[in-house]
Order: sequence, then structure tokens, then C-alpha cells
Amino acid sequence: MKFGKAVKNFVASWGPVILVVLLLRSFVVEAFMVPTGSMEDTILIGDFMLVNKFVYGIKLPFSTKTLVNFKLPKRGDIVVFRYPLDPDTPEPAENFVRFFPRWLPLLPLYWNKPAHFFHWYSPRSFIKRCVAVAGDTVEVREKKLYVNGQLQNQYPAVHKDMRMFRELNTPFAKYQELWENAKFIDNPEVGAAVRDYFGPVVVPQGCIFAMGDNRDNSSDSRFWGPLNLKYLKGKPLVIYFSSDAAPNIARIILSPTQIRWDRIGRLLR
Repeated sequence: MKFGKAVKNFVASWGPVILVVLLLRSFVVEAFMVPTGSMEDTILIGDFMLVNKFVYGIKLPFSTKTLVNFKLPKRGDIVVFRYPLDPDTPEPAENFVRFFPRWLPLLPLYWNKPAHFFHWYSPRSFIKRCVAVAGDTVEVREKKLYVNGQLQNQYPAVHKDMRMFRELNTPFAKYQELWENAKFIDNPEVGAAVRDYFGPVVVPQGCIFAMGDNRDNSSDSRFWGPLNLKYLKGKPLVIYFSSDAAPNIARIILSPTQIRWDRIGRLLR
């Protein structure tokens, strides 16, 4: 009886708070830590940011289904999105059972049958810059980005690898097909080639072309293809915390001297 009463009091006291937090996280704003250097020097490893989740539309929580569309990303926007090649559910699928039904995706919680325990699975989130939109022709020549034939030098792109890989000798139609089907990421030699010499390709409808500002060290649309708008999660607003000790959370907590105070409060553009 006492245990049941304690649970009831906890739900009554904290239930509304937890619900509000979940709603805010799902539809309004979400905290996000940058684990890689693909957006250096604009965004650094260990930058913690708040992401506006409704700027491009409202999505069903923990899914790619859009409930309401607002606006489309434009060239130059920094966007946070679900990595398109990650599976929807943990693999191998036969080892996991969805805790909540598919039509009610409250939390990405699964039952791991071999481990006899709960498993939290959510596809990875990436952050890149939108450099081209649907209908644009994208090409990279000697590391330089061209959109619709115009050199794009307005973005803070950096190159930290002086090597220059040779381009692929592939007909345009075949190149477009391979790119749209993410075939470049399967072959390391091909992947190296498209880093410095890419395209030309035309961005399909309903997609954008995303690239990291750290052009020589970024897994982006050059390799895994066009980014479907359904995978967009939002647009970063501001850096609220930053640490050189990242991405290890324990080191961040135990290393207050590694806090990058000069980056806190920085708006992202």
C-alpha cells in the first residue's frame, strides 16, 4: 500500500513536469552536443547547442512523419538532421521488440530479447550546412564548391588536408544514379575521389545538399547522397555550453578548466 501510494504521489507531482519537458523536447527545442569536427571551425567538438525544432515544421516525436510544414531550409542554413542511412529500428530486428506501438512513438524504447533488458535506440543526429536546394546543380572541382555554375565562397569552409584525389570517370546519368542511391559510401576509393572532385549532380525534389564546413573531414551529401527533407530535425540557435574535454561526458564534468567560456552564448549562422 505504501509503495503504491508513493508511486501515485510521484506521478501526481512529477508527471506534469515530465510531460511538459517531453513536449518541449519533441516540438520546440532540444539540446544537442557536437561529437565530431565536421563543422570546424564554425562549430567545434564539445559545443552544446539548443536546436529550434519547429522552424521547418512539426514532426511526430521520434519519427520522420511531418504533422505541419512551415518553411524550407535555404542555402547557407546550418541544419540538424537524422543520419539518413541509419535504420529506423535497432538491428538485427529479430532481437528487438518495440515497447510502444508503432502508431504511438512516445519513446524509442525496445526490449532486447537476448539480453532480457530494455534498449534505447535512436538514429544518430548530424549537423551540416545546406549548400544547395532542390533543382540546384552541385559540383566540386579541386575542393572548390560550385552551385549552378557559380563558385560558392561565402561559406566559412576550411581544408585541412593538402592531398588532392583524382576524379571519377563516370557518365553523368550513371553518376547521378550512384549518388542518389548512396553507392559512393560503400567504396573507400570512390569515397576519397568524390571528396575533392564531385558531380555534377542535380538535387532531387524534396531534398537538399548538406556539407560540413570542414570539407576534408566531413561525412556529407557527397558520400551518402541527397538529404530528404523528412529527416530534418531543426536549426541550431545558440551555443549554451562548450568544453575541450568532449565528447567524454565524465571528463566534461570533472574538467571545469576545459570550459570554453568565450563560445558560450554564441549565435549560430
